[in-house]
Amino acid sequence: MRKVILASVSNVLMIILPLLGNLPLIFNYKIHFLITGSVFIWLTQPAFTVEDTNTKKDSDKFSVVLILMMSFISVITPVIDWAYFMNSHAQFTAFTLVGMVMMIIGLVFRAWAVKTLGEFFTPTVQIKKAHQLITGGPYSIVRHPSYTGAFLSIIGGAVMLESWIGFSLACIAMTIAYYVRIRIEEYELSAHFGRRYLEYKHTTKRIIPFVW
Repeated sequence: MRKVILASVSNVLMIILPLLGNLPLIFNYKIHFLITGSVFIWLTQPAFTVEDTNTKKDSDKFSVVLILMMSFISVITPVIDWAYFMNSHAQFTAFTLVGMVMMIIGLVFRAWAVKTLGEFFTPTVQIKKAHQLITGGPYSIVRHPSYTGAFLSIIGGAVMLESWIGFSLACIAMTIAYYVRIRIEEYELSAHFGRRYLEYKHTTKRIIPFVW
């Protein structure tokens, strides 16, 4: 139930409220696609709680809050740009298709990462009891595949809406968020797993294969 509530609230804040000035667009197929993708993300990961954020503040340093803030900005901006500064809202172009494909690939890749990590996947940075270093599946491709998937789906939404301002801002915002989060996360993982994690870091990139 908590996941459903979180999905509902986030979609209202990120997508529905920004469209109140142009209500008919709420029924546009592109908006339905965005909402479906957002709901999918919330339902395929552990629920976020304020209590957990406060409890794990020493290890997480509120990086989960930063990611949420940057994600909101990255979704709201292209929605507003598309809704109020473009005319061809229903037009289906090559960018529409490319954006949808990016979102689908990103969502599936993220879900695969969450499932592979299992009980060790948490919204906040934390080392759980009997924590294991997972290096198989998507973790053999990049060290933080859930971020790769989320990043791809978020910028894919901007591409689908053909909002290049939104696309640029989303790239910058999410890069900042994940840069901060990864530094915090890898500090904790390196401290816990030692040489094993350092060796793993030498064989994989952070979130973009062969690049970063």
